[in-house]
Amino acid sequence: MTDAQLDRLSALIENNNADAFYSWKPWKRLRETVLKLDNYECQKCKAKGKYRHAVIIHHVKHLKDRPDLALSIWDGKERQLVSLCKACHEEEHPERVIQYQYKKKDEMFEERWD
Repeated sequence: MTDAQLDRLSALIENNNADAFYSWKPWKRLRETVLKLDNYECQKCKAKGKYRHAVIIHHVKHLKDRPDLALSIWDGKERQLVSLCKACHEEEHPERVIQYQYKKKDEMFEERWD
């Protein structure tokens, strides 16, 4: 990652707009490279002996914590970017899963016979 890209990403993170990073062309190219590297298979499911199609590239070291690794497949000896299915990615980020709960209010109305 260049210094200019890192500065730009750091500014996005500071302004709570880190998701804009995922529209960058270098990210889109790298995302496809990682999917091909993993044969479009969820690596978490694969480790359990199951197969599921991967649709998301997960930053093992979170983007906000390590923006310098945002465009790095490897961090030294460990993978920094891995392919995951949607369900496994949601397990990795439970804080981002929006749970909608509907609570029906008990409303009392006067009986009317108009």
